[in-house]
Amino acid sequence: MQLLKSEYYELPAKYNQNIIRLLVQSPTRMFAYWEVSDETIKEFNLHHKNYGDLNAALKITNITKGYSYIINVSPFANNYYIDVSDAGCKYKIELGRIENGKYITLLTSNEALIPLGMPVDGMYNDILFGNYLCLANKKRIRIYGLAEQQRDFVRQNHTAFELKKVGSSEEYLGSSENRR
Repeated sequence: MQLLKSEYYELPAKYNQNIIRLLVQSPTRMFAYWEVSDETIKEFNLHHKNYGDLNAALKITNITKGYSYIINVSPFANNYYIDVSDAGCKYKIELGRIENGKYITLLTSNEALIPLGMPVDGMYNDILFGNYLCLANKKRIRIYGLAEQQRDFVRQNHTAFELKKVGSSEEYLGSSENRR
């Protein structure tokens, strides 16, 4: 009888690639992660002070409202949670270093659209409830897998709901007329 040999794979600590990604966590928070390649650091050091001696910073840009600001981050960080105050706006970030009070960009992220903090009153667009999506159309609204408090919200704001079983999920059907 032959015993199976265990296989282990260790993830590398670094892939040595330039990457920066901006993700939306909630209407008031984003998450960014990044990596700067050794080659980019060498190139930076040819034109500026030593990369490791300069303060690391993120430049957060609200594209929708047209403003930006800079926050300092640890030079050893490779990710950061960013709190924002403007929901419903498009953002991007830049990773850089500050040399003699001047911000120097190394990497620029993708753009991310922050969702609104709540459904817009009187409008029936697609609404996200936790991990579940409320798909709206002109005459009906279908809601899959809602928790009880979310069902109450729907019942209070829409008429003629009927609960149906659809496979392993529940489906509410009703008109999109507002009860108010």
